[in-house]
Amino acid sequence: MNYFTKEWYELCQKTNIHFSFKEMKEAEFFSEEYFQQLYKKELTEWLILQEEIALHKDQLGVIKENCTSCELFDKKKLSQQFYQEFIHRQEYIKTILPEEVLKQIADIRVCALDRASHKVIQAIILFCKNNEKSVNRTIKEYEKYYKKASKSFDRSIVENINFHDCSIIDVRQTEQYVLILFDNKGSFTDIYGVKFENYKIIKQDALLKNSWWLYDEIYKINNKYELHGLLQNKKMDLVDFIISADNITFIH
Repeated sequence: MNYFTKEWYELCQKTNIHFSFKEMKEAEFFSEEYFQQLYKKELTEWLILQEEIALHKDQLGVIKENCTSCELFDKKKLSQQFYQEFIHRQEYIKTILPEEVLKQIADIRVCALDRASHKVIQAIILFCKNNEKSVNRTIKEYEKYYKKASKSFDRSIVENINFHDCSIIDVRQTEQYVLILFDNKGSFTDIYGVKFENYKIIKQDALLKNSWWLYDEIYKINNKYELHGLLQNKKMDLVDFIISADNITFIH
C-alpha cells in the first residue's frame, strides 16, 4: 500500500478517542478515595445492566433448558470480567496516547474509567484532530492520484474495484489464476468474486481466507493491473496483499 498503509489505518483509530471521556474536576489530581468511589459506581451500574440483559434473555427464552437468569447472571464472574476490561483499557490508553498527553493524566485508572480533567480532554481532542487531518490528507492524495490514473483504466476496473467491508470466504489458486471469493453482506458492492489471470503475488503477509478487506488501491504498471489490499484477519493483525495480473474479472 502506498497510501492506505498499516500506519495510516492505525492513525484512523486515533481520531475519535475523546468521544468516550467525561470531564470531571476530581480527575485533575490523584485521589485514591475518588478512584475507589468511581470504580464502585461504574462496576455497580455495569452489573445492573448485565442483570437486565440476563433477565431479558430469560424472558425471550434464549437460555438453555434448566438454566435460570440467576445462573446466567454470575456476579463474581462478571465483576472479574469488568476488572479485566478495566486493566485492558489502561494498557490501551498507555499505548494509543502520546507521552505528552499521558504526562498530564493524574491517575491512569480514572482515565480508564472514561473520566478526565478539562486540560487532558482538550489535549486528547487536539491529538485526535491532528490525526484526522493527516488521515484526510492521505485520502485526498489518493483521490487526486486516482482521478488522473483512472483515465487509463478499463471501465470494469473503475466500476468494480471497491471491496471495502467484504469478508474473504475462500481463495482458489492455480498456476493460471487466483480466485478470491467474498461474503459481501454489509459491503458496498454486489461482487462476490474477483479473478486474477496470468498473475504474480508480489506481497502477502498472511493467509487471506477469513480476513476482512479494509481498503484497496489500484495501479497500472507495464500494461498490468496491480491491486493493493489492506486486510485484517481474525487475530486482528493487519495484512498487506499486492497482486499483479494481465486481466482482472469480476463475478456478480
